[in-house]
Amino acid sequence: MNLQVVSSMDIIFEGDCDFVVLPGAEGQLGILANHAPLLSTLKKGRIKVRQKGGEKTFSILGGFVEVLKNRITVLAS
Repeated sequence: MNLQVVSSMDIIFEGDCDFVVLPGAEGQLGILANHAPLLSTLKKGRIKVRQKGGEKTFSILGGFVEVLKNRITVLAS
């Protein structure tokens, strides 16, 4: 899957990943390959990105996520 995390100022992360956990407005969202299309708001919390080389974590204050055809786009504040 390809993940892109962007803010109003910069691209925070862009790359391939195996698994992503996001702080959804109604609870945690776990995204794996071939996930159904999704559009959701995000609340304050941490994005966890698992790659073959390890795990990365990013803090956000909120935002939106779109999942479509193994591409995850996060618009974060």
